[in-house]
Amino acid sequence: MKQVNLTEGSIPRGLMTVAAPIIIGNILQSLVEVADLFFVGRLSPEAIAGVALSLTVIFVLMTVVIGLNGGTTAFVSRYYGKGNYEDAGRVLVQSLAVGLAFSLLISVIGVLWTKDMLLFLGADPDVAAEGAAYLTILSLGIVALVEFWIISTFFQSIGDAKTPLIIIAVINVLNIILNPVFIFGWFGLPAMGVAGAALATVLTRTIGLGTGIVLLAPLNGQMRFTRGLHIDIPLIRRILKVAIPNMVQSGIRSVTFLIMFAIVTGYGTYALSAYGIVNRLEGMVLMPGFGIATAAAVMVGQNLGAGNPGRSEKAVRVAVAIYGVFMLCMTGIFLLFGAALVGFFDPSGMSEPTALSYLHVMAPFYFFLAASIVLSFALNGAGDTKKPMYAGIISYFIVQLPLALLLPDLTGTGIIGVWYAMVIGLLVQTAALYVMFRRGTWKKMAI
Repeated sequence: MKQVNLTEGSIPRGLMTVAAPIIIGNILQSLVEVADLFFVGRLSPEAIAGVALSLTVIFVLMTVVIGLNGGTTAFVSRYYGKGNYEDAGRVLVQSLAVGLAFSLLISVIGVLWTKDMLLFLGADPDVAAEGAAYLTILSLGIVALVEFWIISTFFQSIGDAKTPLIIIAVINVLNIILNPVFIFGWFGLPAMGVAGAALATVLTRTIGLGTGIVLLAPLNGQMRFTRGLHIDIPLIRRILKVAIPNMVQSGIRSVTFLIMFAIVTGYGTYALSAYGIVNRLEGMVLMPGFGIATAAAVMVGQNLGAGNPGRSEKAVRVAVAIYGVFMLCMTGIFLLFGAALVGFFDPSGMSEPTALSYLHVMAPFYFFLAASIVLSFALNGAGDTKKPMYAGIISYFIVQLPLALLLPDLTGTGIIGVWYAMVIGLLVQTAALYVMFRRGTWKKMAI
């Protein structure tokens, strides 16, 4: 384990030192999701649609944890930049306590109302049944996913992205191996179908959590975790003050995704299957961006803690440039090879026309997607979480969702009108975040 001080030295090198392991870990995670979809795709289009819709539901339920991770990054990175290591350790302990409480709530909601939520979203009974089988198992094990995520965030916030990478690499390989074993019932085990994919995820994340806890032990002398093993209400309030706007921001995004799935569901099962496939494809290209954006957020926090806001701003600009170039390359790949990529997930070809229509409309605007992600993470890393929340409210609730309902009929383009609504919402969000970042008030943010 090696912590990295990002308050000095080359900015591009510092960014990539933290980002590269996160990117590799995220790619590995994407490969697991691809493997899930690949094996589930051998069951039926209903299975693909059910898993895709279920993942969107669980993402909505996980918004509080996403916000908590943002608050953890802001506090830990800033304390680390100041050299206040014991307070960084206290933040981890309190974040784990809050994460445990939220994950137990998510488990109850996920287990009791899985199928009802899917049916409410307009899923066909067969799709809802497949999705409920997947979501119930995932909800039961959500505690392991949440707590492992928080521990990984802590390591990344002190500049050590390699430790969580090693853990993620091992458990993801194991996840891919276990997927067909549980889904199809190899080696004498019962065939579990889509529930088997969820079980593989829960088991491997439990192993990852245990490993992460063990690897925190060598840092106890510096961070003094064991001295903070009690509920610290004042610190939790401070963390939540930063985290809650991030939670709202994540909730807005997640609810929008959920409503978009409901809108797409109205165009039929094959449209829903196509939307699930392109979301997985986009997930693969977003994961590297989340790594770069997370590194930018850590650099912002550490340098603000060290009293160097100019270096924080430069780090964000470099991160936008790096990820923007990558996304321009992915635009070309999706436009040229989209049919082959979609066919990999749905050999029947029934999802291909709708999936390609999405890629042809959305992919040319991926540079703006890159900029919006980095800018949002950077503001969150500074603890200025309200601004990305406002940008989300404007772009999703005021622009994208109303247009997604209106454009298909007004323009006569059908589901393609839904894709145009997403593009317009993205452009509005990117412009809003850029204006907020340029004003620079985040440089003076106290947490």
